[in-house]
Amino acid sequence: MPENAVLGAWLDAQEYQVPLNSHGKIIDFLEPDKMRVNNPEERIRQKAVQFLHYELGYPKELIALERTINIGRDRPRVDIAVYYDEEAKATNDQGRIILIGETKSPTQDAPDGQGISYISATSAQGGFWTNGNSIFFYRKVTSTGKIKDWPGIPRHGFAWDSIGRHKKEDLKIPHDLKLTFKRCHNAIYRTGISSEDVALDMIRIILAKIEDESSTREECDFHITPEEYENPNLRRNACNRIRRLFSSYKERHPDVFSSNEEITASDDQLSIVISQLQGSNFLDAPYDVIGTAYEVYVATHLKGERGQYFTNRLVVNMMVKMLDPSSKDIILDPACGSGGFLIAAMNYIFNVIDGERRGQTAKDILKRNVVHQLYGVDISPKLVKVAKANMLLGKDGHSGIEQGNSLDDVNKLSANFREKAGLGNPTIILTNPPFGSGHDLRIKDPAILRQYDTGHNFDMINGILILEDSLNNRQGVPPEVLFLERCIKWLRPGGKLGIVMAKGQLDNREAFAIRHYVLSNCQILAVVNLHGDTFEPFNGSKASVLFLQKSAGPVPTDYRIFMAISNKIGQTSRGEPILKRDTEGKEIIADNHQLLDEDLSEIAENYHRFLVGELQESAFHFSISNLEIDKDSLSLNPVRYLPAHNAALNHVLSLGEIEDFEVRRLGDIARVFNGPRFKRPYADFGVTEGPTIRKYFTGTALTQLNSDNIKYLDSSKANRQTRRHLEDLTIHKGYILISDSGTLGRVTYALNQHDGHVATNNLIRVVIEDSNLRGYIYQFLRSEIGQSLMLKNAYGTNQEHLEPDDISEIPIPIPKDEKVIEDIGKKVIESIEMLEKSIEHNNSSNQMMLNLIKI
Repeated sequence: MPENAVLGAWLDAQEYQVPLNSHGKIIDFLEPDKMRVNNPEERIRQKAVQFLHYELGYPKELIALERTINIGRDRPRVDIAVYYDEEAKATNDQGRIILIGETKSPTQDAPDGQGISYISATSAQGGFWTNGNSIFFYRKVTSTGKIKDWPGIPRHGFAWDSIGRHKKEDLKIPHDLKLTFKRCHNAIYRTGISSEDVALDMIRIILAKIEDESSTREECDFHITPEEYENPNLRRNACNRIRRLFSSYKERHPDVFSSNEEITASDDQLSIVISQLQGSNFLDAPYDVIGTAYEVYVATHLKGERGQYFTNRLVVNMMVKMLDPSSKDIILDPACGSGGFLIAAMNYIFNVIDGERRGQTAKDILKRNVVHQLYGVDISPKLVKVAKANMLLGKDGHSGIEQGNSLDDVNKLSANFREKAGLGNPTIILTNPPFGSGHDLRIKDPAILRQYDTGHNFDMINGILILEDSLNNRQGVPPEVLFLERCIKWLRPGGKLGIVMAKGQLDNREAFAIRHYVLSNCQILAVVNLHGDTFEPFNGSKASVLFLQKSAGPVPTDYRIFMAISNKIGQTSRGEPILKRDTEGKEIIADNHQLLDEDLSEIAENYHRFLVGELQESAFHFSISNLEIDKDSLSLNPVRYLPAHNAALNHVLSLGEIEDFEVRRLGDIARVFNGPRFKRPYADFGVTEGPTIRKYFTGTALTQLNSDNIKYLDSSKANRQTRRHLEDLTIHKGYILISDSGTLGRVTYALNQHDGHVATNNLIRVVIEDSNLRGYIYQFLRSEIGQSLMLKNAYGTNQEHLEPDDISEIPIPIPKDEKVIEDIGKKVIESIEMLEKSIEHNNSSNQMMLNLIKI
């Protein structure tokens, strides 16, 4: 996948989404009853309409898609038209259009003049062109009809000349922050310049904007007017105004920025970024603005090359929620990166404070204290600068961020840092350290290794761990192993740790020493195996999260450990979003947002149920006693301790532990849904044909080759809602169908004779585009182990009913060798084609016989 496409897919998975129906078609933003083809150009158009509505305030009632206009003899369709009033929209009055929008797929790099011709041919005052990555704005000069580049389009009800003349009260919190930064990225990106340097330049620009928003002036200094945008000399003045804003910010924080640091983007680049950001309100944004910008700029370039990458925000939120920090905690991240864990912990505590029954003054004092209890260390000077800038926006907690190597002697950190967050001070550590077992990533420096028990070679004699004097500096030690030991030593007794670890460290022999160290010094609170796509599309490492509490005295001899296996991370391995759906395959909306189909939120909630003794154990969320930990391996891998009644599940998940397989949740590789319940509009007795007659297959009829039990429906007897239900219930050749009641888990395959007809809502649909994979999955679901997985509910008892969610959760062992999938899948599909041929021959011979007898 090209780098830009990777970034786009990842951004889609992280931010606001274009909704899809159960058949994968786009639900139109303006007309939710209308479904549109799901392709890149349509997704961009839908997001452009959201931009017009949410950020510029244009009512949906004035926006239309695919409207025909007259240009001489031609009658082209414009992608987006905005009208003066609802009547103009209803009559498609070409003389009452305000704006024209032209959208293209990301593969088209630049405007082709089409949109400009549409603006010229109508009453439109201007418009825009976008391919999702870039956006160009235009205004038509009324007196001459000339189309000019413009630094934006006005908000609803504002004049074109109002652009760049905002007041502070006019600023809006961006609806889609990452999309905004993505467009800025493409404007400011410079070939041959480090992505980190470009990201830092973008952060300087953001801080200039924050400086402006923080001032007492009513008018905005962070702006560029149309006159400034058009004239090179005036453009230079506008850009210098923004550079001066950053200088003012820089001078107030000399401990963060060097005296010669400045915005390095050219006037042309900077003017585009100003035009993109000038209407936004960052100061009141409820999210991590700096961290988001840094992610967008650096994400595609990091890719885990140095063992580091961005922690999925769902993982961050889960870890913070599970450790439940309070206003009394001293919180440390010894590999803080851009400060994401610290920002998340701060916001979590702020939310708790806001919910308390205290006066506002008391709450403000508590919050001021909290920001001075957040500490971070990172080895990268650039990341430290980003983290400090990030914390400055988080109520000025930047003094707790320091540059240094957390694996080296902590005494090398500043005296002030050691006093507040030195060894034995932090009560909570949250971190995702660099990790990797590759030779280049391992720590081999003897000066570092000798500080750690796990830096030494070890042996096992009669089941007892013996540390040797020699250092493991030839092979080296994975950095996350040393980080784990360092974090435990760094914690205050009784303090808690949440750390992301390479999954292999939970049970491989090489990491036996660190597991021994953990069990000797800590109570294990929880272990969570993360989904294989958690860090995709930039890094495919398998990871787990370890939650520990450092013992203040002897480690308890018998205690329970919460264990969980994540099966849903809300995205595919390509970074494409997977949305939570109801039983009919429709997206679930909460607080006007679609929900990603993830289970980390549920894992955090179940952990707190576990703490109060209310956990209802399931196949993936359960607890064990520390006495159950295997004494020979000290394995902490949840897969090792799956409940005994889930033998089939245990077997499949164990396959995922070996190199030849990866285990994927069925819902991640297929659309799984069933249709709505509906009142059946049966056709009159004996009526089997006609323009409104639809074949209707019951579950029994689907399994019969001659379809004796087929029934007929008459859509003319159905109301509008029922007719829509009939479409939702229509099946097509290649659908895998699973009975959800009666004979549970019966798996059938939709044939030619079923294509385009209606099937009962008691059949769960599994839709897979790739035919070989479809055949493979079909065969697996029909197998003994597949049936066992289907017929066990979350608690291991037989079900009287199956839900699409149950089927979506089934783990599928996928061979990494695609040839194996092809060999199995192709044979399955060929056998089905042979069956269809047999049916065809049988029907044909039967008809020949009837004809013969009649003759």
